[in-house]
Amino acid sequence: MKKTGFLYCFAAVFFFSTNELVGKFIGEGISPAMITIVRFLIGFVILLPFALRQKRKELLSLQWSDFLNISIPAVINVVGAMLFLQLAIYYGKASTSAILISSNPIFVVFLAALILKEKISGCKLIGMFLGLAGILLVIRGEIPSLTAGTESRIGLFFGILASFTFALFTVLAKREVKRYGNLLFNAVSFLTGAVALLLVASLFNIDLHFTLSGRNIILILYLGVFVTVAAYILYFAGLKEIPAATGSMLFFLKPFIASALSWIFLGERISFLQFLGIFLILGGIRLSQKQEA
Repeated sequence: MKKTGFLYCFAAVFFFSTNELVGKFIGEGISPAMITIVRFLIGFVILLPFALRQKRKELLSLQWSDFLNISIPAVINVVGAMLFLQLAIYYGKASTSAILISSNPIFVVFLAALILKEKISGCKLIGMFLGLAGILLVIRGEIPSLTAGTESRIGLFFGILASFTFALFTVLAKREVKRYGNLLFNAVSFLTGAVALLLVASLFNIDLHFTLSGRNIILILYLGVFVTVAAYILYFAGLKEIPAATGSMLFFLKPFIASALSWIFLGERISFLQFLGIFLILGGIRLSQKQEA
């Protein structure tokens, strides 16, 4: 298994880790649904020329069944995971949202075994539970009392939904990326996901406001170019070389990166329990990588 796979996934996780911070900077200027739609449309526009080049080079021909194969994980990701994540950021804290979405490897391990028939090794299980223990410590350090009402229950609910749906997307998308290629898959999935969310939002009267300002435009462009295009391309480039369950383990780094960024830019402090959780997270990642080496 190539080390470059881990490097690609790590770079992707770093960009993903800035999502919550940028979402907090946007605040109420752009609705969560509109943030999600615009960032994926930007991603589609950027990737389209490269996807068409890949299509011509590899003589790929897309039928309606192919669009359906790509659209299923696309809708799960955009209408599900990414919208739920933006809602978690909107209602909750940036760091807590990052922690919850980072728990997706817990779901990936079992979904990959169920759908992709990937083996669940003993080391991977131990690494997963070490990472989970670390995540719980980070949450405990962020939320002094789960019953004290210091964190929005709505934000927590959407964060958990985002984690599960992103795990399902990861597993389903890995199979389709192998079939259609990284660029073509992401270009088509970005467009179909954004259009599907626009239709859902229109149907259910979901808020789609966008306050035009230089700040909002710069932030949404960052989300489109780096958190969407660069992160997804790097992530699936990594998953071509390492198992989905192993690659997703690197998402346990997201709480560390996101918490550090939140501390620097938002003044959110990191408690002793969170530091302890971070060490467990890193230990879990190391253990899972050792098994796959």
